[in-house]
Amino acid sequence: MQIVRFATLAVLWAAAAAPAFAQTVPARGTDGTFDVATWNLKFFGEPTMAPSNDAVQLQNVVAVMQQSGIDLWALQEVVDTSADGEWNALRQELGSGFGAFLGPEVSSTPTFDQRLAFVYDRSVVQPIRSRAILESDRFDFGGRAPIEMQARVTIDGVARTIYVITFHAKAGTGAGDYADRVAGAEALKGYIDDRVARGEEVVLLGDFNDLLVGSTRGSSFDSPYDVFVEDAGYVAATLPLQQSGANTYCRSATCNTGDTRDHLLFTAGLSGLFVEADRYDELLTAVPSYTSSTSDHLPALARFTFTSTAADDGPEAGRVALLDPAPSPFRGRTRLRFRLGTATDVRLEVFDALGRRVASLAGRFGEGEHAVPLDGGALQPGLYVVRLAAGGEVHARPVVRAE
Repeated sequence: MQIVRFATLAVLWAAAAAPAFAQTVPARGTDGTFDVATWNLKFFGEPTMAPSNDAVQLQNVVAVMQQSGIDLWALQEVVDTSADGEWNALRQELGSGFGAFLGPEVSSTPTFDQRLAFVYDRSVVQPIRSRAILESDRFDFGGRAPIEMQARVTIDGVARTIYVITFHAKAGTGAGDYADRVAGAEALKGYIDDRVARGEEVVLLGDFNDLLVGSTRGSSFDSPYDVFVEDAGYVAATLPLQQSGANTYCRSATCNTGDTRDHLLFTAGLSGLFVEADRYDELLTAVPSYTSSTSDHLPALARFTFTSTAADDGPEAGRVALLDPAPSPFRGRTRLRFRLGTATDVRLEVFDALGRRVASLAGRFGEGEHAVPLDGGALQPGLYVVRLAAGGEVHARPVVRAE
């Protein structure tokens, strides 16, 4: 995956839209894409912990969110949620064009009640349901149960239902901390696998507090997130950041020291829509004294387009469409993706090169996009054909089982 810088034309809009009290922040989102970001705000609103000037931190966060063009923010370490605290001040400053969801309380100690949250652009994101998940496993996440939003996201008139999950993994390099991250990753993987089995697509992002390859625990330890990275059913969008040495956790003002622990993964059914991932490193220069005034984490972000495949734009759009399997080629598992303009009976079949049927599924599916997992463990390497019959139409696409 190539990391590509966004176009700078949007900076002109950001300068015009910037509030008088704040600096200009280069925009990273565009009107024609779904742009998501994860951001650890470092004890947001807690004056006894750095950054200690809550007013400056609030001003900077408002400026970034208003000017960034990001459609959905996943936040960690929201602390001051009192009636007159920074969380409610943030919501007020952002205005009615932004919505927000705050995760549950973590601790009875205000300083360490680091809550999770979503902030989103109402013109793009329409939440269907927001809630805490895996609450019985919350101590594997340092007491912070992950939160999930099911949302209808509309870009350029194309709407898709997507699940977005954010979490804040247990910090630390001790044996117990590492074990908690391993357990938390396994709990998340099991939960999301169940969603995938129902044909749903998920974006997972947050402060992973570890690497995607290797571990902050030590050079001899595997990543707690190997369960995702080694599964072809998931795309580790921010892995190239780590591989290129682009830190998101900053131990210096320039972020030249630190590591890459803020990440974004997504289920492979979205891979045909993925454009790029990056870190928001412009903040290091656009926001005065960023690492001491605002956060010691840089946001990690990703961009998706909803019209990236020919199948989405063709004459079949709005009726029945068989989309490209993702991934293809594949080894362990792939997703057979299709879209229906209305609820109908579906027959989905897979044939080998000799025309023998090797997999089939029949059932009734609702309107929208679906992804059915195909386990390739028993399939020989080679070319296969996916056949979809629905609504009186028949479509076919190739899929390759790699060696």
